[in-house]
Amino acid sequence: SVLSKYPLKEHQRVVLQRVANASFYRDVFYLERLAQVVKVNFQDEEVVLINVHLEAFDKATRAHQFKEVLTIFNRYKNDFPTILLGDFNSKARDKEAVIQKLLSMKGVGNAAFNADNIANTFDSKSPFERIDYIFYTKNSIEYISGKVLNEFEQASDHLPVLMDFKLK
Repeated sequence: SVLSKYPLKEHQRVVLQRVANASFYRDVFYLERLAQVVKVNFQDEEVVLINVHLEAFDKATRAHQFKEVLTIFNRYKNDFPTILLGDFNSKARDKEAVIQKLLSMKGVGNAAFNADNIANTFDSKSPFERIDYIFYTKNSIEYISGKVLNEFEQASDHLPVLMDFKLK
């Protein structure tokens, strides 16, 4: 969810593709994977937030969902300060993972991320993998600082990622 003290102008809930060959019992209990697109009125500008939760277990479905999310991101990134964040369920250390496309995308920053010393976000009890990210458009957003927060104990099964920024 997006919680904001700033006014929200638009909101769109995009349901991403489901696992195509799932058994009926898995499909019945399937947790919908989403992209939430919100325009926030911030400092006299509209900032686009894209909050995602991608497929955890089926790589092919996650790749398709990632492609859908990238299309949404590309639709906004040249015209608005844009932040793409959430649970990508894609491992930073896996050179074949779909997240590598965003990690290497020109003009896109990644908060609280150092490829030489990756801060893990999953699981929150004993973090062993980085699967949660905050990406932003470098041409319109100035990154101030960021970190993976681990002082909240187990508020979730993931650790949150924090980013401080200002608009250019």
